[in-house]
Amino acid sequence: MLAIDQSFLRKIAPHLERVVIFDPSANSARLMVEVIRGLGGRHVATIQKTTSALDCIENHKAQLILTEFKGPEFDGLEMISSLRRSALAERMAPVILYTAEATVESIRGARDAGAHEFLRKPYTLKDLTKRIENVMLKPRDWIEAKAYVGPDRRRFNSEAYTGTRRRGSEKAA
Repeated sequence: MLAIDQSFLRKIAPHLERVVIFDPSANSARLMVEVIRGLGGRHVATIQKTTSALDCIENHKAQLILTEFKGPEFDGLEMISSLRRSALAERMAPVILYTAEATVESIRGARDAGAHEFLRKPYTLKDLTKRIENVMLKPRDWIEAKAYVGPDRRRFNSEAYTGTRRRGSEKAA
């Protein structure tokens, strides 16, 4: 395993107290559990079916959710959309979606469902820690609209852009 800066681990440890991993593959879930525990995760729950996902999130009081894209009896996008539109206190919890199916459709689907980050398999420890750092230490604004509920899909706000598609409230005076 790569050496990880101890100060970084101390920063993210409070955010990894309660983690929920959704993965239809027991082996893949077990690997993710070991990685999260290696980063300081304390209480890590796993689930393999979408049907009981929201109950698990609520019962575990998840601070971070990691989910596979798709599998038998499993749909990560459906779970994320249901979570975002639910009344659960954890509905704003950061979600990292991971998959070996890194297509334009899957990336757009993850973004539009309300995932915070997207991780392509096979991933490295560095890839995963970068995503965790982004969701835990660099939070984005929360958006609630008719067609979308989730983190702001823009990663940064470029002041240089003045085009017609810029949001009205952000236009330069």
